[in-house]
Amino acid sequence: MEVVVAIVMLTFGVLASAGLTATLMRSNRGVTNRTRAIETLRLIEENLQSTGYGKILNGSRSTSVGNITFNGSWTVTADSPAANLKTITLTVTWNDRQGGHTITNTTIRAQ
Repeated sequence: MEVVVAIVMLTFGVLASAGLTATLMRSNRGVTNRTRAIETLRLIEENLQSTGYGKILNGSRSTSVGNITFNGSWTVTADSPAANLKTITLTVTWNDRQGGHTITNTTIRAQ
């Protein structure tokens, strides 16, 4: 009888471990996608920083990694928050198995 109880307990432990592993894998995939989106946002921001002040305009670009497309866009507001400054709002969106996601960052560029 004790052997049967031990086998049942071991079975529940193995099944719980398998379920936890699947959950952790899904969570890890979501973190990887957020990291890729942040990297896309960073690359756009670096590109805008190396662009001449007068040439910074609204725009967009897409990057695909695997089967996921990261859509980046930016809007530029001139003379904001003060004269000779531009507020740049960058947004990256993507869809995965967990649904739609958005990351936004705002930076200010001086003339």
